Amino acid sequence: MKSFKQHITEANRLWNYLYGKHKGVFYRGEGRGGKGTALGALGAGIYLTWDEGMAKFFADRLGSGGTVKKYKVKSGLKIADIISQDVIDVKAKMGFGPSEYGGDAMYANIMKMELSRLGYHGVMSDEVAEGIVIFDKKNVKE
Repeated sequence: MKSFKQHITEANRLWNYLYGKHKGVFYRGEGRGGKGTALGALGAGIYLTWDEGMAKFFADRLGSGGTVKKYKVKSGLKIADIISQDVIDVKAKMGFGPSEYGGDAMYANIMKMELSRLGYHGVMSDEVAEGIVIFDKKNVKE
């Protein structure tokens, strides 16, 4: 069994790997007016994925006019892993287990607020459909 420290190191490696492999460019499926689809499972912010096909799937779910857009994520951001202890602790404060989440704006905003307070700029999952959320739109550029 891996220690927590080993897991965090691996999560950082995954973010660094994805960031390097894609040169900081990620995708987002958007509808008219730039609106995306997200349950807020990772927190409030701009949801991105490293897979253009997944972004296309989300764009198609938004109906006619859905498009895939590329975003450049600022380098040097501190990104939490969805299964890290910090994220688990924030969820526990809200009464959720490690793999649970609330599907409403309040849950997403508390995740963002608490993790931002801990110095994180976003959260990622290793699941391509969950992807990455960057809390502050100033950290991404279309």
